[in-house]
Amino acid sequence: MKLKFVLPTLILLLASFTGISAQRTQLSSPEIKDVLKKNKAIVILDVRTSEEYIAGHLKGAQNIDIRQSDAYSKLDKLNPKTTYLVYCRTNHRSGMAVDYMMQKGFKSVYQMMDGFPGWAANNFAYEK
Repeated sequence: MKLKFVLPTLILLLASFTGISAQRTQLSSPEIKDVLKKNKAIVILDVRTSEEYIAGHLKGAQNIDIRQSDAYSKLDKLNPKTTYLVYCRTNHRSGMAVDYMMQKGFKSVYQMMDGFPGWAANNFAYEK
């Protein structure tokens, strides 16, 4: 008789956990441009070196060089409930940052898969 109640309880528990899962979305720069037009509240993170950032970056991007020793502590200080766009040059460093953010419970993170070179190749505006 007790087994009759265990299975539905387990199903309810599993269903409740799926509702709080994080969202990692991998998009190309043209798709990212559309997302940024629709959601002005997205925080943009450039995880390249400061030299790469100075050479050109998306407007309003914050620079957190993922290869610096303090990078992860800087990510820890961000609000995990905010939506983020993370990019680098090729998607390797942004992948490291996004993986970390997902492990830390960030709810919504976009990763630009063609990186800053993809953004620039599409002649989208950027800052220096």
